[in-house]
Amino acid sequence: EVLGTGATIGMFASQAWVSHKRPKIYGDGGCFLFRASPDPECYKWRPSEDDTQCDALLEQFQVSSEQYIAMGANKDGSSGLRLNEDMTRGESAPAAGFNNEPLAGSASDAFEVGVVEVYRLVREIDGVPVDGEDDHPAWALK
Repeated sequence: EVLGTGATIGMFASQAWVSHKRPKIYGDGGCFLFRASPDPECYKWRPSEDDTQCDALLEQFQVSSEQYIAMGANKDGSSGLRLNEDMTRGESAPAAGFNNEPLAGSASDAFEVGVVEVYRLVREIDGVPVDGEDDHPAWALK
């Protein structure tokens, strides 16, 4: 939830987020950005048909460090969606690989976060995580 705007935005990560001392890139083309309200929209990753785009920027699916998590990247250092380490502030800008609009609205790239929800997909029949990373340290947090 983006405070003061009524917007609900998010990202789907294809791998569990991990804190790193230095920024690390991971994930794959299954990642996507979305806006649930207002005006729902899903921005799936897709390779560029423009030869001038830098492949390294296009393939920055998930990026994390001790200071932030982010999805998507640009030459100017902005991200499709970036949340700070305690998830109280964020920013959103068009990202090269996702071709998204600023998710929180065009009034400002930076915003304050109201509520953060985290979901993990599991199989209904046995509760086994779909991502197969049951022993990942991120899921040990209570």
